[in-house]
Amino acid sequence: MTEREDKDVSEGIVRVVVDHQKCLHPNDLYRDLQLSGVRAVQFIPLMERDETGCLTAESVTSEDWGRFLNSVFDIWVREDINRVSIPLFDQTLNRWCGLKGQTERQSLSSLSARCQGCSLSQFYRGDCPAQCDGDREGGLCAGYQAFFDHSSPHMRVMRDLLKQHRSPMELMAMLR
Repeated sequence: MTEREDKDVSEGIVRVVVDHQKCLHPNDLYRDLQLSGVRAVQFIPLMERDETGCLTAESVTSEDWGRFLNSVFDIWVREDINRVSIPLFDQTLNRWCGLKGQTERQSLSSLSARCQGCSLSQFYRGDCPAQCDGDREGGLCAGYQAFFDHSSPHMRVMRDLLKQHRSPMELMAMLR
């Protein structure tokens, strides 16, 4: 799949490239995926640079990305926990539960000063989903931070439910 393709389905997961336009209508996009019966979806932010190194107009800004993730999460947490797998949401919950991701964590000393000072380094330690540019500065850090801040109360509840050997799906009933 190239960055410009809209959707790719492989290994049972739908991969959706999210551009600036899709960020304007996250609820419509997610509802369309629900209606089509998607059970696993990965959202991939489009970040293309022009010849001068600036993001193109079609690219996602950090603020757009944060709003997009928060909007999708708000639907998912009320309707689709354990029904639709979204890797970022699954990985974030795993981190809240103390589980490592699929990749090895980096030592804090190998991270940029900005990453070392990030409140999320305890969870991600260089395995952060933020896309970094050549200076190791996260192009989407503020958007991910907005998502992590927004989702943390719900992640805490799901973590606590799992610790009690209960289903995180119970949160959906609590939010009704």
